[in-house]
Order: sequence, then structure tokens, then C-alpha cells
Amino acid sequence: MSGGQSGVERELSTLYDAYDYIVVGGGNAGCVLARRLSDNGRFTVLLVEKGDAADSWRHSTPIVSLHHFSNQKHSTVQKVYDEQLGRSINLITGRGLGGSTRINGGQYTCGAPGEYNAWAQAGNVGWSYDDLKQYFKKSETWIGPVSKEFHGANGPLKVRSFESYTYKSAEKMQDAAKRLGFLGISDMHSPLGPSFGYNKMQFTLDADGRRQSSFRAYLPKHLISERPVLLHVCTRAVGVKLYFSMDSSVRARADAVLVQTLHGTRSRTIKAKREIVLACGALATPQLLMLSGVGPASHLRETSIRPVVDLPGVGEHLQDHILVSTTYNCPLSDSFWGAIIWPPTLIREIYRYLRRGTGYLLCTLVESEIFGISSLIGEDGTPLPHAKKRKDAADPKNLPDFAVLSTGIADPQGPEVNRTKGLYGLNVALLKPRSAGRVRLRSANPLEPPLIDTNYFSDAADYAPLRAALRVTLALVRSMRENGYPLRDVHVPDSSSDASLDAFIRARADTMMHYSSTCRMARREDARPGVVDAALRVYGVHNLRIADASVFPDIPATHPQAAVYAVAEKCADMMLMDAGAA
Repeated sequence: MSGGQSGVERELSTLYDAYDYIVVGGGNAGCVLARRLSDNGRFTVLLVEKGDAADSWRHSTPIVSLHHFSNQKHSTVQKVYDEQLGRSINLITGRGLGGSTRINGGQYTCGAPGEYNAWAQAGNVGWSYDDLKQYFKKSETWIGPVSKEFHGANGPLKVRSFESYTYKSAEKMQDAAKRLGFLGISDMHSPLGPSFGYNKMQFTLDADGRRQSSFRAYLPKHLISERPVLLHVCTRAVGVKLYFSMDSSVRARADAVLVQTLHGTRSRTIKAKREIVLACGALATPQLLMLSGVGPASHLRETSIRPVVDLPGVGEHLQDHILVSTTYNCPLSDSFWGAIIWPPTLIREIYRYLRRGTGYLLCTLVESEIFGISSLIGEDGTPLPHAKKRKDAADPKNLPDFAVLSTGIADPQGPEVNRTKGLYGLNVALLKPRSAGRVRLRSANPLEPPLIDTNYFSDAADYAPLRAALRVTLALVRSMRENGYPLRDVHVPDSSSDASLDAFIRARADTMMHYSSTCRMARREDARPGVVDAALRVYGVHNLRIADASVFPDIPATHPQAAVYAVAEKCADMMLMDAGAA
């Protein structure tokens, strides 16, 4: 047992031979599914998770549980070479109950209504914004200062924002955005605001300033302990293969999961009386499907796996938000760097957090953000005049394609950095990439990581939104300086030509760790073949669904965790309705 969760984790040998529902993957979505499927007291549920159930102060204190500042025991890092960039990228995912929600930055935005209206317009019935807003609310309890009108009041997940700023640099950036003509978005969850403009970030934090992972929010220790018969959580174990039978119409039925301890020393086949749900994430879910014989038949044969269902879309259309970082020196008091190099600052911040639940340890590193549409940005980085209809957030034509994130820490590397000053970043993100990669099997060994081709910038159109975003950062800095805020250039783009901007983009591009769309919800015969239908059922297989970011038809132009919560809530609802228990 570990991390104060004694009595929660079950050994493989203590599991039942069969459960009504088996959920493979205990991350962002898996914890939601385990909670909701066991809520009504009628069904037995098994949750299988590769990592552990640790939940000490190190895991609940936001900044020290963030991947970059943690001991990284709850991170999986896979180094992948990207052909377009000519260098390797570290792909990072969370490990342990809560998955990436236990190591992320906590940013919580549901995205513009047009995002989900686009899903519905593509033929995914039941996935418009009006269909999904009940699930955004169902997952959330809002404890912040803005209006509660578009937030939930009774969900497991605590979400909040703050009236004041932890970092003065973020406030100055937001003031500059207003001066440049960007619209203000008072609440990123309101469907009435514009889809692009500047906003103050919302975070998954409770009233005491503790991290709200899906584990902490949906599966607290007392809840699991109260359901010893209904809900079993098996940690340090992996679902390595699905077993199928064939019905009279020669259609596969998912019957069981081969569950193996993390180091492969023991295994058991656990049967599912009703359904199996995969929630392993956009990198691991397609791997498990292919290991089980569900995927592109030609690739499976190459890996000596007998195809059960030929689904060419499995592992295709991998998308990610690409982050390009800039660095400036700013006043030390306006940067988290001060807590790293100056012990009295760190001691002060520990005191503020422990006594008041405020300060740097809340991990509110990204407090201000601009969502933008590159076609509406001029060469000088300021918004162009545009028609009123472009402000309609419900229209899929108005989705933002880039973001600018003000962050209280930046890259300290390089001889040009003055490490006695604060480090400030205006990082830009590509939100609607046209490029797509893929996930393939490395071998038939389930403990080997898959082959991943990120394929960034394989479509050259992806440069344009990032160029516009970098021009916005330069305009913001000009405005901040003109109004007296001292910033010194460190890692900054040359905007004199598209070529110089593109060179900067290639040199600084990195993952935002927002992997998606490798098991798309779309028609099976779509030009980009779908893997699941609108009920999240895998094509050609009875009793098998997927509920994680892999089912997104396309990566949403927002921080994805809120959308994953909504997908998982809706999936559980559909499963219970099918069982006559909703």
C-alpha cells in the first residue's frame, strides 16, 4: 500500500473472477467511470490502473506534484524522434490514479460551444454543446468569484479562479491585451462570450488550495472503503489483452481482460458480465486495441497478431497542441524563479500556502491567456476589424486556432539568461493543428511502449497560426514596456520575415501533452476512419466502449481535461441507460 491510501488498492489475487463492468485505465476518465458506474449500488466495477494510489501532501500540493517540479514517480516519459523537427520530443503522461490530472497545470476551460457543435454537425448525434453542457456541470462544483450561472454546484470536482493575481506579470499582460483591442472573456465557461479574447484562468483547486485530480475528486479513500463489494481498484496492474467470442452473425463480443502485474510476474483473466471500457488515454488505448487484434489488419499481421476486427482508424489521426516558448527577464518578485534561487522567498511561499492556501504553491503559473484567430490578426500583432458574427462562439467557423499563455516561469537555459532576475514567458500554442501523427505497435509485447510518430508540421499550414501568435506576443511586450513594465529580451523571435518566425517555431516547438483523436468518434467509413460511434461503442465489437481523449473527432481548441470529464460522464450515463439503471 502507498501514500496514505491503505485499504484502497487491491491485489490481483483478491479480485473477483467477473464484474459487471471493467474499466481499464484509472486516469482523467477512468476515475469518473468507476465512480458513476458504482454509484447506484447495483453493479460491480473493477478499475485497473498501471500506477499507484498515492495521495500524500506531495500529490495534493499543486506545484510540487506538477510534472516539472515533482519527483516524476507519477509520470511516464517516452522520447520520440520527430522527423519534421529533426530532434526528439519527450511525450509525458500521468501514471497512477488520476493520470495526467495529478501532474498537469490544473487549467480548466471547457472550450467554445462551436467546438462541440462541430462534432454534432459531423454526424455525432448527441454531442452538440447543448447536449454536453449538462455533463460539464455534472462534474463540477464552482467555488470561484465569477457568476455561477454556467458552472456546476454539486459535482465532485472543485473548480475556481481568483480575483487577484499571484504574478504581477500576468496582470500586466492582460492589461496590454485590452489596450491592443482584444475582447475580454469574463468566464471561459459562458457560451455567451466570444470564442476569442483574453481571460483569467480557472483551475482545478479546492477551497484549501489542494490539487483536484480525478482521483482525489471522484474516488476519495472513504468512498472506495464504503463500497468494498461493488468497487475494486487494482493498481500496479495493466490490462494487456482483451478476449473476444463470436456471436451468430460473426461479430466479436468483448468478454474478458487479461490483467497482468506491472512487472509481468502474475496475470489473471477477468470476465466482464456487461461491458468493458477503455480509458487508457490517446497513446495507450489504441495500443491495447491493437494488441487484442482490433486495428489495421495489415499492421497487426506484420506484428504477428491475428486480426479480430479490421479497423483502419485505430491509432491514426494523433493530434497534439504544440507549444512554442519565449523567455524574458522580468522583476524577480513577479516570477516563480524567485522561489527557486532565493530561499527566503520559498520559505515565505510555503508559509502563505500552509496558513492561507495562497501563493506560488497553488501552481497558478498560467493566470492570463489569449485565445485568438490568426486570420483576424494583423502584421503588427493586433486584432483586425471584424464582423459581429465572428464573435458568435457557437459557430464552428469561429474557433480559435492559437493561444498566448502568460507564465510566471520560463526557460533558464542559455548564456544570455540573467538568472538573478525573474524569468517570464509568453508562450504560444497551436490549437487546431492540421498535421496528424499515428500510434503503432513496436511489438506484440504489451509492456513495450508503442511506436509514436508525432508528425508535427507535416502540414505547412500549421505555421501560420503560430506566426500570428508570436506577433501578438511582441505586440504585448511593446505595450507592457510602453506602460512602464520592465522586460528584457532573452529567447525572442525575429518577426522580420515568415522564414525567421518559422525557424524560431521549429527550434522552440514542444508538446503541450494534449494527445488526442487516435480512436476518433466518426463514421467507420469516414475519410479519416472512425473507431467508435456516437455511443462510444467500438465498431464491430459488442460490449466494448472507449471514453478518453482518443475519441475526440479532432483536438479541441482548449485545455482538454474538462472535455474528458464531460466525455466520461456522458459515457457512464449512456451505459447506465442501456442497463436500465439511469
